[in-house]
Formats: sequence, structure tokens, C-alpha cells
Amino acid sequence: MSLSGRLFSILLLCVQFIPPALASDEQRFADFGTCRLSSGTSLKDCKIGYRTYGKLNEAKSNAILIPTWYGGSSQEHAYLADSQYINPDHFFIIIVDAIGNGVSVSPSNSQSQPLGQFPTFTITDMVSVQHRLLTEKLGITSLHAIVGLSMGAMQSLQWAVQYPGFATRYASIIGSPKLAAFDIINWSTRIKLMAWHLECQCQTPLEVMAAMRMLGQTPASLTETFDGLDVEAEIAKRAKSTQLPTGQTWNKIRQAQAMLAYNITEQFDNDLAKAANAINEKLLIIVSKGDRVVSPGPATALARLTDATLLELDKGCGHADPWCDAETFSNALQEFLAE
Repeated sequence: MSLSGRLFSILLLCVQFIPPALASDEQRFADFGTCRLSSGTSLKDCKIGYRTYGKLNEAKSNAILIPTWYGGSSQEHAYLADSQYINPDHFFIIIVDAIGNGVSVSPSNSQSQPLGQFPTFTITDMVSVQHRLLTEKLGITSLHAIVGLSMGAMQSLQWAVQYPGFATRYASIIGSPKLAAFDIINWSTRIKLMAWHLECQCQTPLEVMAAMRMLGQTPASLTETFDGLDVEAEIAKRAKSTQLPTGQTWNKIRQAQAMLAYNITEQFDNDLAKAANAINEKLLIIVSKGDRVVSPGPATALARLTDATLLELDKGCGHADPWCDAETFSNALQEFLAE
């Protein structure tokens, strides 16, 4: 996937165990029939997509899980299964399509619960079905690491408190243990705009969403990018080129709702210090100082309450800093995985 494609994806926001035969980048699916959600609702046709890279060693000690970011697919994350980031010659890498991403069971592809009939789900539900994939389908009962970016980082931190000790280390990159007020306002507004678009099928909500995506950049980056341009015309142009089919819109709404409900401190009396005390494994937290998609404050606070390795990127790209400063990101991740 190209750098521009990865930036776009990020900002739209950034079988029983079968050994060697699974070591490929082929799109695979695990069918769980019906999955019980944390709300008590049943999710029918619960099929989860995933891809694997590398080979699981005899001790089953080299597996790394990568959950997907908001709207992202396992295919879009395949660039991470590379010697620059996570070397498939050393690790068995499992990239899992999150519920609602259009590959795993989603509003856009569910036959029994399509579109708005698709139940709301949580980050906890995403993690629960990933745990079932590992233990019930792949025969994996522990992980070397869980590595996630953006919404994937939220899943990584949720793993840390939901299944403590399952992995020896967790990497949260441009993620958060809970949404800050800025993020709640941001994503609540996006959901309302998407609902408006579903209702009116008109251009105005697309223009507002295009403008909000532009506001995901830092002020300096916006000035550099759009200085001298007709900004209103650029907004209209971007909105006109936006393809947002009904099914995809519902996918985005449901995943955004999952992020809004996400909070790893909920089971700890909403106390971040208590949640931090429950995480005893190694922790890498990478934030962008200028992030306007996922505010860095809560993740930075979590890092300071733990023995986490904290890396604060400041390349002026906001949520896309891990791509603008790929070398620093890569070095920190590889060092963390090798500890």
C-alpha cells in the first residue's frame, strides 16, 4: 500500500491450529457462527478475517497480533509484516480485521443483520473475538506482542486489561486508553454527519466531513498545504470525490460508536492509575504531539503511570507522524520487540 493510501486511511480518522500452511498473506476467515456481544446481543454470521505472515515456531512463542485501525483492513496493514517493522523471518504475524471493517462481519456484508440492523459493538467485543480466533482456531495461548495503531492501539490496550498476561508486551501507537473530550466531540460530530448523509444523500455533510478531515492536520501543515489555494473550492472538490456507499457508511458509524464507548478504566472505577497498576507487561506508547485525531494526553498520562517506554513524535504531521517519521517509529518498535 502506498504512503498516501496509508495516510488517507489513518486520517479518516491517522480450524484448529494449522501450522506451516497458514504462513501466507492470503485472506482467511474464521467462522464462529453467532458471537455474544458484551451488551448481551447476538452477532449473527460472525465471521472474522485475518492474514498471517512468517512461521510459528515450535514453542509457539513468536506470535504477534496486529489489530486493524478505523476502517482499515488486514491487507492495508500488510506493510508492517516487513523487516523494516516486524520481521516475518523472526515472528509469526497475525493481522486481524476488526469487526465492522467491511471484511470481517459488518453492516455492509451481513446477510441477517444488514446496515442499521447491525448491532452496536465495542472494542471489548473486537478483542473477545480475536482471543477466540487465537485460542480456538489457531491454537495460540500466548503472544510475544500485540501491536496496534490508532483504533488498533485501543485494541492493544484493551487486550492488556481484558486478558492480562496473554502477551508479554503491548505497543500502542497513536492510540489512547480512553478518548479525550476533544476526540469525543470530534467523533460524535462525524457520526452525526454520516447519519445526515444517509438520510439526505446530499453534498453538504460530505463537505463538512471533508473539512473535518483537513482539520485533522496541524495548523502549520494546513497553512503549508493550502496557502494560496481557494480553500472552499478545495473542500467542495474533496467532498465531490468522496465515495461513501450506504454499507461503508454504516461500517464507519458502528466502528466510531465502538471508539466512543471505549475506556479501559471503566472496570477500574474510571481511575487511570488503577488501570495502569493492572498492566504488568512491557508497554510501548508512541504518540504524536500534534495529533488532532486521537489526542495524545491520555496515552501520555498512562505511560507516566507505568514503566512504559514513551516516544513523542513531533514531525508536524499530526496523526500521520509514524509515517512522516518512519525511521524513528521503526527503530523504536524493533527495539521494543527485541527486548
